[in-house]
Amino acid sequence: MARSKEVSMALELTDWLITSDITPEFARFTPSAAGGHWVLSWLPDRALTRAQAVSGMVLDETLSDPEPADALLAMEIAAIRAADLGLDLEAALLRLYARILERDGEPHPPTRLPAAA
Repeated sequence: MARSKEVSMALELTDWLITSDITPEFARFTPSAAGGHWVLSWLPDRALTRAQAVSGMVLDETLSDPEPADALLAMEIAAIRAADLGLDLEAALLRLYARILERDGEPHPPTRLPAAA
């Protein structure tokens, strides 16, 4: 009998920081005179609410699972969470991929193939 794979994802939330046990990305609260906002490590150019920061972290965790139990459901959840951030799923994937390249220090893939010799 085949056993199903269980993946436990957990976010740790504090008043100032949201972290994940499966991805190195995070969200942090940035205080300001107007009250402050949340910023995702992979989406640093957007001021977010706490709920949006949680959505961004759930999105990252969902896309970080290489073998989800239900891939269609995982993509549906990811699309909903991306929409919470004002992004479509493709834009979110590109942002996360760019962050991986930035974080891991790998060069960007070539924009075109080298000419044949």
